[in-house]
Amino acid sequence: MSYTNGLDKPSDYFNTVLYTGTGSSQAITGVGHQPDLSWFKTRSDANGHTLIDSVRGLTKRLASHNTQGDITQADMLTSFDTDGFTLGADSNNYTNWSGKTWVAWNWKASGSTASNTDGSITSTVSANQTAGFSIVSYTGTGANATVGHGLGAVPKWIICKSRSAATRWDVYHASIGATKHMRLNTTDAERTSSSVFNNTEPTSSVFSLGNGAAVNASSETFIAYCFAEKKGYSKFGSYTGNG
Repeated sequence: MSYTNGLDKPSDYFNTVLYTGTGSSQAITGVGHQPDLSWFKTRSDANGHTLIDSVRGLTKRLASHNTQGDITQADMLTSFDTDGFTLGADSNNYTNWSGKTWVAWNWKASGSTASNTDGSITSTVSANQTAGFSIVSYTGTGANATVGHGLGAVPKWIICKSRSAATRWDVYHASIGATKHMRLNTTDAERTSSSVFNNTEPTSSVFSLGNGAAVNASSETFIAYCFAEKKGYSKFGSYTGNG
């Protein structure tokens, strides 16, 4: 199958794998690329989510179901590999709980980082412009600001989380606009606030932040996952339920 934007093989940029935990080191293959973000969830137990990315580092866990900042554990994930990743013994059952079935969603960024000065805040970015995905690390200022995302296209979906404080996950989505936001770790409906995305839509080079602590507290470190649409590969929208 061929795609008009050159993404002839989407699994080169995103793929889902299923596996069974062993509680000891094991290599998971079949991803089709070397991931920069892997999002893990047990399928056979009511356990939480775990996000690990190459920008924060292999030992750092964020959990999309709670407000915790980075948790450090050395044996969750020991390497991102050319066709997947290698798990450690996983002493806290975040990625490799023995006997449990798991899913991991995997995205490829650039495999490296670069300093980005497009915004008023200098960011560290791993961007895959072909697939419309970037991982963005930045330090908050506590004042309205912009952050470079490296996509070269307008992001339609942005997920922000403080790494250094227990705060909510704030989410921008093009279907609700920058005057509103949603929260990944709660069941809340959309909320209206200028303090999150500063009532300003993202551009092809930057996204905007208000002075809200959850996205821009002074001196705190943050991570953002940014997604742009790519024809034949990704699309972001909304729908109205009919029951």
